[in-house]
Formats: sequence, structure tokens, C-alpha cells
Amino acid sequence: MRSRRVKSPVNPTIVDAASLFDLSELMEEQAGSKITIDYGKFRERLDSLRQSRGWGKGSPNTILLSIDKNSEGQQRFLVMLRRSEFELDCIDFRETYVSLPPGRNPNEFYGASTRDKPVKAIKSLAPRVTYIAGLMARFEDPRLLVVSHSFDLYGPLTDLSRRIVSGKGKVGIAYFGSLLDYRWKLHGLFDEEIRKGLGIEFFDLDPYSDELLGVNLASRARPAPDGGSALSRF
Repeated sequence: MRSRRVKSPVNPTIVDAASLFDLSELMEEQAGSKITIDYGKFRERLDSLRQSRGWGKGSPNTILLSIDKNSEGQQRFLVMLRRSEFELDCIDFRETYVSLPPGRNPNEFYGASTRDKPVKAIKSLAPRVTYIAGLMARFEDPRLLVVSHSFDLYGPLTDLSRRIVSGKGKVGIAYFGSLLDYRWKLHGLFDEEIRKGLGIEFFDLDPYSDELLGVNLASRARPAPDGGSALSRF
């Protein structure tokens, strides 16, 4: 017999800090100047967007971090995040690197890295977010908002949306629409009718990019696939 699910005691906003860090690095390369994310304003904006759609404030507002605990600079960063009223979930940075193909030596991928042309190891916090989504499936009415560009979350989040009680729980992605993994667009996240079928709400942060990043992304083109142009007409 299927157990009866109960009301969710939490309605979290989960922020993928690795995704935001990579975003800020990209913006710095393109703008030629340092990008500083105001995490206090970021949390307030996310709460405001949640409330505008009847979600209520994030409870808790949690930020996932890939951290070197021996770094004094990163410890100061954690203090700032706490002051911005985020709850911290810290993972050792070594555990967040994406696995290489079986039997591959890291030197094959990163050995050619130079100061002028660095080859950056890819980190992902998507498995942690997926685990949290799985925990939310125990409840009938969670309101889970995830801040990440990662398409790795598509399957877990659409599955969660199917499991929660219709009309009670909510699942959403909040990110800068112009910088999302293009596969979100291919699967209809930007199309209101298709999005209803996915069961995922989208909170586009592009209109607030100047406030949050100091860079205006409002006119930036939506992500498009690099290949597959022959299929784009269908």
C-alpha cells in the first residue's frame, strides 16, 4: 500500500553557487571588468519573485557551495553569505568535479592547460540538488525553487512535479534566461504552454541582471544550440 504523504515542513530555495560563480567568470571575460554578485539582493529578489506567484518566501534559503576549507578567502565569503541570510551547505571541492570517462587520466584533459589558455576542471552541484528534489518527493505540497543553469536537473525536477499533489506543490527554475543550458529551451521551458506540461515554472532573472550582477542581460539573445540546425525547422 502506498503511504500517505504529508504536508511539507519546508519550501526551499536552493542556490547552486558553482553555477553563479561560472556565470560571473563568463561575464567578467565579456565585460572586461570584475563582476560582484550582491547575494543579499539576490535572496531578496528570489523571495519577492516567489511571493509574486503565491509561493511564499523561501524556507530555508540554502546555498550549495564547492569549498576549499583551508582557503581564508573562501571562509570570508561564507561569513558574507551568512550575513545575507543564506543557510550554507558546503561540499569539499574535490567531491564536486565531474567524473572523467572510465580509465582516463586527468592529465589527458588538463595537462595542456597554460596560464594564457587554462583548461578548467568542471564542477557540478547538480547531484546534490537532485538528492534534495528526491527528499521533497516525500511530501504532497513542496514548493521547491532551484537557481541553476544545469540541464542535468531536467529529469529530477520534472519527475518531482509529477509526484506532488496537483494544485498544491510547485517546482521551479530561476536563472538568467539568456545563459541557461540551451537544452532547456529545446524542451520548452520558455514556451508557456509546453512549460505547463513539464510542470516546471520559470523565473527569468535577466530583467534583474543589472540589479544583481551590474550587467544588463535583458536584451541578450536566448540560448540556442550550437549544432543540429537541420532539425531546427521541425
